[in-house]
Order: sequence, then C-alpha cells, then structure tokens
Amino acid sequence: MLHAIWGAAVLMIMSPAALAQNSSGYMDLDDMSGAGPRLVVTRVMISKTDATCPQQTGTFRIGPHGTVHDILVVRHGDQFWRMGETADPDDFTYRRRVTTESCRIDIDISEQQKRNEAWAPLLQKSSTQPNASSDGGAPKTDDPPAMPPAEREAYERANRAYVHAGDLRQGVTATVSGGTRFLGMDDCFEAIATYLIDQGGVTLLFPTGLGGELNRFFVERVDSDAEHSTLYLSRGSCRVGFTISAATLREGSWVPLPIAPLRSSKPQRGSKGE
Repeated sequence: MLHAIWGAAVLMIMSPAALAQNSSGYMDLDDMSGAGPRLVVTRVMISKTDATCPQQTGTFRIGPHGTVHDILVVRHGDQFWRMGETADPDDFTYRRRVTTESCRIDIDISEQQKRNEAWAPLLQKSSTQPNASSDGGAPKTDDPPAMPPAEREAYERANRAYVHAGDLRQGVTATVSGGTRFLGMDDCFEAIATYLIDQGGVTLLFPTGLGGELNRFFVERVDSDAEHSTLYLSRGSCRVGFTISAATLREGSWVPLPIAPLRSSKPQRGSKGE
C-alpha cells in the first residue's frame, strides 16, 4: 500500500504539465503509446435533462503550428442538431456551438504557449472571419494564392474517390470542415481525435500507438466551476484547451446546465486493480 501511495506521489511530482489545483484526472498518452494500439476515452458528462440535446460526430485535428480543424458528418434526415450562430466569448477563444430547440452544447477552444514557465493565451483567428486590411478599412478581397500542382492533384484524386463510394457512404450527405488558428504559436504537438456529442455530454477518443509523434501529449481535466469543464492537451510549450458547457431553454431563456458530479473510479470487486 505504501509503495502504491509513493508511486502516485512521484508520478504527480514528475508530471510533464503543472497540475491545476482543481484537476480531477490526468494521463500521459506518450507513456501509453509504447503499449501498442489503444483507444483513450476522455469524457465530460452534463447533468441529466428532459430536453433533447444535440447528437453529432466528427474529428478534431491539431496541427504542428497550432491550427485546430473540425470535420463533422452530416447525415440524411439528421434532425438532432444544427450549428448555432454565436460570437466568440473573447479574442482568445473560438466557440463551437451545437444546438437543438431546447438544448445547446458549447465547446470553447483556446490555445496557450509557455513563456517564462507560465502559460500565456494566444489570440485566435477563426477561419470564417474575413482578413481585415492593415489600415483598418474594409476586408481584403485579394484572390487566394494558386494551389500548388501537387496539392491540386491530391484534391482531384480525393474527389474522384467519392464518385465510386456508393453504399460505403449510405445515409451520409456531406462532411463539413471548419476550425481556427492561433497567432504566434511557434511549435505544437500533433493530435487527432474522434468526438461524440450526445445527450450525456462530450466524448473525445484518442487512438494511441500510431507511430511517430501523433497523439503523444499530456491530457488533464480541470473543472473551473459547476458549469464548465476543460480538457487540456499539452506537450512542451503548447497547450490546447477544450472547455465544455451546456444550457437548456426554460421559459424563453437559456439556463446553464451543470456538469454531472464526478463519480468514484475505484476498481470493481474482482477486478485486476483490487
């Protein structure tokens, strides 16, 4: 027992990320990658509600320069969500809102860079925002740069592949890409995750053991208050946060829905951890 307590204490002290005071869980995916392919599940649950909450699936991708891309799946006859129109809460946060008539779920994406041993927030520039001119006037209307031949060929090959997909894409009408980038990030880790938004909350699933440097980061959950929970992904001088919150419509007003209370993770009777 003493060895187990000492081992846990050493792990916390040697953690590659400074654990927040209200941290409720953490894992190092770099350590897990050597054990072969696995699927790491991170989940933020919201409190139960009678309202019908959104259901959506897709992928998140974090690029080496801090770009965050989101690709979602649109299904034929999908009636369980729509993308809600909303302003970003501040200059450092990109808000992604999914909503129904009575329930909405927000994922606020932020990015920080470590400077002088402290995390400094970076300005974000949404890919949907127009490029403002340097003199503060109207947005620029310059034509985008020509696509390199190799990149254009790759897009054409991908489009041709869809033509023969047939029933492989049965019921799927489109995939939609969006996202944001953050200004000033020098170097960031690469990550990819499948995400699931449903009645219970938000789930991010990270495959490990993929080879190379993909999905080798430290993940930590921080609950800042009763209505917001953040999943921090960090490695080196880069940290990306996904803050989850929800609200339901009551008598014409949106009321915050609390994050579900944390549950004990004690091993079940008869399990290997007993």
